[in-house]
Amino acid sequence: MTVRKALEGDLYKVYLLLKGSTLNSAWIPFEWRRRMFQPVWGGSEGYYGYVMEDGDEVVGFLGTLFTEREVRGEPHRFCEIHSWYVKEEYRHESLRLFLPVTSLRKVTLVNYTPTQAVYDISKKFGWKDLETGVRQFLPVPTPRSLGRGFRVETRKHVIAQHLDEADRRIFLDHADLRCRHFLITRKDSSEYLYVILKKLRLGRFVPFGRLLYVSDKPMFLEALDHLRIRWCLRLGLAFTVIDDAELAGTAAAVEPPAFTRLVTRAVPSQFKSKTLEPEDMRPALYSLPLLIGYRLH
Repeated sequence: MTVRKALEGDLYKVYLLLKGSTLNSAWIPFEWRRRMFQPVWGGSEGYYGYVMEDGDEVVGFLGTLFTEREVRGEPHRFCEIHSWYVKEEYRHESLRLFLPVTSLRKVTLVNYTPTQAVYDISKKFGWKDLETGVRQFLPVPTPRSLGRGFRVETRKHVIAQHLDEADRRIFLDHADLRCRHFLITRKDSSEYLYVILKKLRLGRFVPFGRLLYVSDKPMFLEALDHLRIRWCLRLGLAFTVIDDAELAGTAAAVEPPAFTRLVTRAVPSQFKSKTLEPEDMRPALYSLPLLIGYRLH
C-alpha cells in the first residue's frame, strides 16, 4: 500500500471512490469533480491532494486546493483540504494522507467543511476555529421592505461595468460558478453594494441563500429589509445567512438587526497559519465547495 500525490490522471478513480463514500458531497457529478483536478485561482503546484493505493485500486483520498490571493496588499498562498475519505478496511492508515499536508511550508491551511472526526484530528495538530456561526436573516416584511431609494441589477455585463478594480477581480473569478451576482445602487449616487449569493439546501427540502461576498456592510444593513424579502420571493428561499463574523465592526455587531438569529455551526471551519488571523481569510470566496457546488457549512 502506497501514498503519493494525486495527479490529473487520478480523477476518475478518485471520482469512483468518492461516489461510493459516506461524504455529504458523494453526489457531486463527474464533470463538477473535474475542477478538483485543475489549477484555479493562482494555484500552480501541479498536484491535487494525496491518494492511497492498494495495487491498482485507489482506497483513500485527501484533496488539496491550492490558491493564491492578496491579503493586506501582499500575495498569500492557501491550501484547502477537502474530501478526506478512506475505505473502512484501511481507516487505520488514514493519517498517512494527512501528514504530508502538515509539512507544507509558507502556506495557510484551511478546511471549510470538516467532519467532527477531522475537526478533532486537526485540533491536535494546532488548527484553530475559523467560522463558528452564521447570522440568519428571516424574510419578515417591514416598512423598509419596499426598498425605496435602491436599485437592484442582476445582468452580469452591467454589473461588471460598475465595479472597482478589486470587486471586478472577484466578479471575474466567480462569474462562471453556480452563484448569483447583485449590484445594489442608490438613486443619484455613485456608491454601490456588490453581493454574491449562492442558493443551497438545508437537508433535502429547505432552500436558503448563503451570502458569500458583501462589498459594503453598512449599505447592506440599510438595504437588508428589502433584499431579504426580494431574494426569498424571487429565488424561493426560506432565509439567507452570512458568516456572523463578517458583521464585526458594523452596527449589527452591537445590536443585531430585527428578525435575525445566530446559528452556531455544529462543526466550525478551521485554519492553520503562522501569519494570518481569521479576519484575514474572510470572506470564504475561494473555496472548493463554491468551485464544485456543495454546501459551505
